[in-house]
Amino acid sequence: MAEELPEWVKLPLDLQHKFFQLAEEEAEKIIDMIRDIDSNLSILRVKVSPHIRSLPDPIKRSLIAAVDGSRSPKLSERLGIRYGVFTYGTVYLRGSERVGENFEARVFRRRQAHSRDESRYFFPLLTTYYERKMALDALDKCDLLFIDGSFYSFIYLALDMKKRGLLEERKHIVDELFEFTEKLRGSGKVLGVIKRSQTKALGGYLALTVGKNPFLTVIDKHILSLLMPERAFFEYKNLLGERPTVVYTELARLALKGGIEEEPMKTIEKAEEKAYEPFESLKYPKDGFTDMRRAHVRVYGDLPPCEIEYPSTVNLTDVLSESDLFNEATNLPISLDLVDNLVNISSKFTEEFVSEVEGRVLEVLVRNGEKLESIKAFFTFLNPQKPF
Repeated sequence: MAEELPEWVKLPLDLQHKFFQLAEEEAEKIIDMIRDIDSNLSILRVKVSPHIRSLPDPIKRSLIAAVDGSRSPKLSERLGIRYGVFTYGTVYLRGSERVGENFEARVFRRRQAHSRDESRYFFPLLTTYYERKMALDALDKCDLLFIDGSFYSFIYLALDMKKRGLLEERKHIVDELFEFTEKLRGSGKVLGVIKRSQTKALGGYLALTVGKNPFLTVIDKHILSLLMPERAFFEYKNLLGERPTVVYTELARLALKGGIEEEPMKTIEKAEEKAYEPFESLKYPKDGFTDMRRAHVRVYGDLPPCEIEYPSTVNLTDVLSESDLFNEATNLPISLDLVDNLVNISSKFTEEFVSEVEGRVLEVLVRNGEKLESIKAFFTFLNPQKPF
């Protein structure tokens, strides 16, 4: 079998040279950023290091569950309907032994008359809805439960929908989702795992004392990868106090825009206003949100730490006393990694699903003697797409 050529060499020579030049320029920028971070790291080391603690001994072996889901990365429009598919599931572990599981699959379908924006926002909202509903079902069957992502991240998505006039028909879904989340938080045994962190609370924290700093655009996971040893954890509350880390991330954004005022409290108030905007706009209580805490956990030294969110009622030290809790290949909870791998949907699966639907429709209609012209017209791509 002939070896496939790299995409780079398929371009005209002039474009290849242009991209080589651009790659060189980008490399120089990144080198400068790395050097800037390293030269200023001592500022944060003094502040953060006293609050980094060693992990407790793994002495517990509770029943751990995790809920996660996966959705089509791309919607199909082949049949005159905008199709997506999504899965969600729960895995139960005691130590490294799998003791139970539960999986579900659903179809997301919207007529093409509806805007793409509506589908783009509502699809992830709907998948989160079913994941949280499944998480509630799992609560009574486990001692500890991990969910994927931040507890209240969907609130910001709902706010974007409202600003675009897309929320009214979906508000009841958001209301129920909020109710599910409040019950999960109130149980005192659910933690969220932030895989794709955007937290920049450390840069925001420094902005209050030194103003602009090189950490305003650097996520905390990167910074803590440089500061934390293995088998250690860092709780933000020990450095930042009771305010949510999201407020400090907003402080970092304000500092980048030159919005830091002389009086720190005025700046903090502006950051809080932005962080709490979705709750005010959608008329949800923010007590649960302000009650949330975050931490970074690093079990294995050659991997970045794992960011975890949890209610103040959760004793994190107690949670971290569980044996076989983290995966040595990812530094994420083993239970969450396992269910993520089991429910994952590839980029091509949606098209395969739509082809299956198409084949079944054709089979029945042809067998019943329907008009071929009608069949052909319906299955002609309304929006021709290249195969991928």
